[in-house]
Amino acid sequence: MAYTAVVTGGAGFVGSELVKQLLERGWTVRATARDVSDGRVGHLHRLAAALPGKLTLHEADLLRTGDFDSLVAGADFVFHTASPFAIEVADPEAQLVRPAVEGTRNVLSACAKAGERLKRVVLTSSVAAVRGGKSAAPPKKGLLYTEEDWNETSTVANGEAYWVSKTEAERAAWDVARSHGFSLAVVAPNFVMGPVLSSALPDPLSVGFMKAWLEGKASSGEIAFAPDVRDVAKAHILAATSPKAHMQRYIVSNASATSPAAISRILQARFGSVYSIPASSEECDMKPSVDNSKIQRDLGLTLTPIEQTLEDMAVSMIALGIANPRAK
Repeated sequence: MAYTAVVTGGAGFVGSELVKQLLERGWTVRATARDVSDGRVGHLHRLAAALPGKLTLHEADLLRTGDFDSLVAGADFVFHTASPFAIEVADPEAQLVRPAVEGTRNVLSACAKAGERLKRVVLTSSVAAVRGGKSAAPPKKGLLYTEEDWNETSTVANGEAYWVSKTEAERAAWDVARSHGFSLAVVAPNFVMGPVLSSALPDPLSVGFMKAWLEGKASSGEIAFAPDVRDVAKAHILAATSPKAHMQRYIVSNASATSPAAISRILQARFGSVYSIPASSEECDMKPSVDNSKIQRDLGLTLTPIEQTLEDMAVSMIALGIANPRAK
């Protein structure tokens, strides 16, 4: 069945892939962005021309009251993916926390006015709302973080404003949904990787991370990857359409971190005969730290192997000219 869906942040990394998958299913999509000029959203127009669904694009500001009311009216589903993603900014409260929290309240307030046709809202949260960064407390039960855990240690003062923004925004979403009685599901990914759809995408940290690797600068320290941007987008759709997902929270992440040495091995195996890919011997603790079984068990999501995720991301970035690795 073809539905009508709103996707906030439709020109972003996750949002673009979500729009693509919805259009593939023949849905009508109303996607929002801060800038709908062709330079930012041309890839979405091209996807719409090639796929069976219907797309309209709308400028909207997370902090402008009422911007989402008319967009949400008459929609079957709302996917709220828009939120600032950065670790270091000049004013954390103004640039991260306030837009994330007030933007979520603004979008979900529009959902509260939408009436019975709105079947479900799906919020893009983060594992950052499940556990803190360097200051993370241990899981409440057992050795693995689960959907029952909440980040209660991050603060703006300790340099974890992004973690704070995701935690407070998700809590705000639950408050609004419970107060107004509409169905909410939350998807909490880790560090999202995978193929890029456009060189005009806002530069997420993941793209910068892969660009540095391909252009000769290896990272250090373990990386907690989400499985794949395609899996994250599919998780949103499953969370929207499955009866089991009503008022549920889902972690989307590989169970274990990936070491720089493993990343190096994967990229060198695929590209090492052509490009000078940096080598790393740095290993890390590969023990599982999060429990990712709930979304696989309840919604049937199959996670993409990290090798395929990294290879496909690298190929897309080289093809689009985002990364320019040095030839051997």
